[in-house]
Amino acid sequence: DRAVIRRIAVGAMGNFGNAKPVDGLIEALSDENPSVRRTAVYSIIELLSNVPTDQSHEIRETVVDKLSETDDASVVVPMVDILEESTQNRQRRNTAWLLGRVVGQDSDGYGRIVKALVETLEDEDQMTQQFAATSLAEIGGTQVETRLLNVLDDEGRPTDVRGQAVFTLGKVGSERSRKRLDDLIDNTENEQLRKKAFSAISKLGGRSVE
Repeated sequence: DRAVIRRIAVGAMGNFGNAKPVDGLIEALSDENPSVRRTAVYSIIELLSNVPTDQSHEIRETVVDKLSETDDASVVVPMVDILEESTQNRQRRNTAWLLGRVVGQDSDGYGRIVKALVETLEDEDQMTQQFAATSLAEIGGTQVETRLLNVLDDEGRPTDVRGQAVFTLGKVGSERSRKRLDDLIDNTENEQLRKKAFSAISKLGGRSVE
């Protein structure tokens, strides 16, 4: 079966330590076989994790340009799978970063993508947390805001996770976020959260004037 052969070849491309396979992987994102497209996504994330940092920027731009052109669930869904299942920090970082640049509010699986990114705010790796927060800010939308407010309201979550939610609300929040942050400033005993809330609320128009 030719598709099986293509998939094996595409799978091997992720192991390169340089940018040579990028064109082949980009081409494979348009393969007629969904399994080949899916494997190409995994290999791209793998490649981004393997190549030297000085080459990775250029590859990222190329990949983002190509992925932004497709609204194909067989390309987006594997990235969410990686975020939900991978235990490798570099893979998770690259996936969290990439999702914010290729996913929109009208993308297939928007709800699942947002949920996965919000859960990644609790990642043990701080850079992965930050990439997830940045991607949520890039994607935006009511569902992002609602999930972040839920994180903020959950006092059982770690302060740094709630702080990431506050930071992101400063970028995507509406009037309800501004009011919630206003309340937080008055009522929280957590100085770290209060500082973050002041910073976030200033981006949303400032505190209410009584």
